[in-house]
Amino acid sequence: MKRMLITGVNGFIGRSAVDYFKEDYEITGIDLGGSAPTGLLNYYTCNMSKERDALLQILNDSAPDVVLHCAGSANVGASVLHPMEDLDGNLHSLYALLLAFQQVQIRPEIIFFSSAAVYGNPKSLPIRETDAPSPVSPYGLHKLMCEQLCSYYNRLYGFRIRSVRVFSAYGNGLKKQILWDMYQKFTKDGHIRLFGTGDETRDFIHVSDIMHAVSLIIDDTGGEEIFNVANGEEISIRHLAETYAGKLGEDDSIVSFNGEGKEGDPRNWRADITLLKSLGYQKTVEIGAGIDSYVDWVRGL
Repeated sequence: MKRMLITGVNGFIGRSAVDYFKEDYEITGIDLGGSAPTGLLNYYTCNMSKERDALLQILNDSAPDVVLHCAGSANVGASVLHPMEDLDGNLHSLYALLLAFQQVQIRPEIIFFSSAAVYGNPKSLPIRETDAPSPVSPYGLHKLMCEQLCSYYNRLYGFRIRSVRVFSAYGNGLKKQILWDMYQKFTKDGHIRLFGTGDETRDFIHVSDIMHAVSLIIDDTGGEEIFNVANGEEISIRHLAETYAGKLGEDDSIVSFNGEGKEGDPRNWRADITLLKSLGYQKTVEIGAGIDSYVDWVRGL
C-alpha cells in the first residue's frame, strides 16, 4: 500500500482527506496539536517551521509517496489583522517542508492546497488558471507566494508539486466561514445578518468533491502545475442565505445584508474548470443537498 503524509491533518480539509484516502493509503498526519483523526497509521505534533530536526525524522520515518500539504492559515479576515502570522502559517511552513524533503532526498508527489484568493477581483469570468493573479488580501498574497515557491522547487530541484486553487469549500465539519457564521447568527437572535449586498458570488464546492478532484490530480501524469478546483458555477450569497434559511424551516425575511464590503473579500467568482474536467471530474453534491446535510450536522452538535 502506498504511503501518504497529510500536514494540517486536524483541519477541515485534512480530516476530510483522511476519511477519503484511508482505504487506499497508509496515512501519517502532522499538526500543531489536538487529537488525531481516526484512520491514521501515525500522528505527530510538530511545528514544521520551527522544529526542523523533528520534521526531518518524521519524513525519514514516513517516507511518503504522496503529500497533501493542508497546513496553514485559512482566514482572510485574520490575515488582514495579523498579516505576519498568516505569512508564517502559510509560506514559512511550506518552505520548511520543502527544505526538509530536499535534505532527506525524498521526492514524493506533493499537492499544495492553495486558494482562489490568489485571483482577487477578476477582470472577467470564468477565471482561468492562466489569468494573472491579483490578490486583495494578505492571505491571497501569501498563497500566491507559496505557489511561486512550489514552481521554483519544480524547476530547480526536480520536485513534482501541483497547486490546487480551491474556491469556496464547504461541508460537514467546517466550523468557520459563511455556513457556520449563518448558523451562529440564527441561533443567537433568529436572524441572519450578513455583510455586503447579497449580489456577491462564489463558486461553491463540497469537500467530498474537492477530494475527488485531488485524487484525479494525483493520478494525472500531465505537466500542469496549477488547477482550479471548483464547479464552474456562480452562486450569489443571497441565494445561498435564502436556501439556508429554507433548510432551517424559515422564510427569506430572516436574511438581511448591511451593504458594506469586507476588506480582502472579492466580489465575484466563477472558475473555468476545463482542465479539471479533462481529468474526468464531475460534481456529485448539489448546493441544496450540501446545505441540507450541513444544517443537519450543525444542529446535531
